[in-house]
Amino acid sequence: MTDRVDQLHEDILAGPPALQRLLDAYDSSESPLARVMPALDGRSRFAFTGLGSSRYAASIAATVLRAAGSSAWVEYASTRAPTVPGDDLVFVAVSASGSTPEVVAAARRHRGQSLVVAITNELDSALAAEADHVLPLHVGAEASGIATRTFRGTVAVLAMLAGRTPASLTPTVADLAVAIERSSRWLPAMADALDGASAIDVLADAAILGLADQAALMLREAPRLPATAHDTGDWLHTAVYLALPGHRALLFPCAAADAEVIATIERRGGVVVSIPGPVDADPFRRVMVDSVCAEILAVELWRRTSSAED
Repeated sequence: MTDRVDQLHEDILAGPPALQRLLDAYDSSESPLARVMPALDGRSRFAFTGLGSSRYAASIAATVLRAAGSSAWVEYASTRAPTVPGDDLVFVAVSASGSTPEVVAAARRHRGQSLVVAITNELDSALAAEADHVLPLHVGAEASGIATRTFRGTVAVLAMLAGRTPASLTPTVADLAVAIERSSRWLPAMADALDGASAIDVLADAAILGLADQAALMLREAPRLPATAHDTGDWLHTAVYLALPGHRALLFPCAAADAEVIATIERRGGVVVSIPGPVDADPFRRVMVDSVCAEILAVELWRRTSSAED
């Protein structure tokens, strides 16, 4: 188990150069976006599909596009009520491996009518074969088998599909490296607060709910802690009932309901820990940087679990 914890840590440390490689590839004369962007003309709707981390990343893009006035949504690739294909639709299918059966089937269902764009790490995959255009992730294989670089790479590619330029995302590489370097300042206290928790609510504004979803997944997949993502404001209406003494919450700040949620949990005998650092106004850049904080936290908690087991 300890070996896999170390592999996850190494995957995280390799994140900044991997993101730089991706942005360099998309900032070149051979950028795959050069072929995709003209094909979007005349298509007014965007549907995203995926499972797990892929869907979480896509939810950020869908939210940003809606906020800019486009018609955009994200669906589970496994849904029995999928989006109907249409010649005005851009269907974005996301799977890092390119082999997720539900995502491949969804792309195949839209092929020939919708414009199908695949986002994947594998250019020779089954998903790529079903797509009109492929946007590669360029992040390489993750030794731990846990999505860290692929999640951030997917967010970056989706950001460029939504209109961001590689140059506008480049500062994120340095911000990501700084977040990793400075993690030792907050990590011990935050890990102490969450270590052994019977339940953890991961909270973020709905605009970046995919970030909370990814963080909760990291806590479940690595240290095997029972973590669930919530929109911060919605938590007051749906999850407050389980906020009992000893309750724990991990907060990505900036929601209007932050103060009320913190006061409610603390009044009920619980503890809220907040992800540190400045809040980037661009949702894509914020998700790419803040997601690494949850990963580092998951590594530390996993080390503690592994040490106890050993």
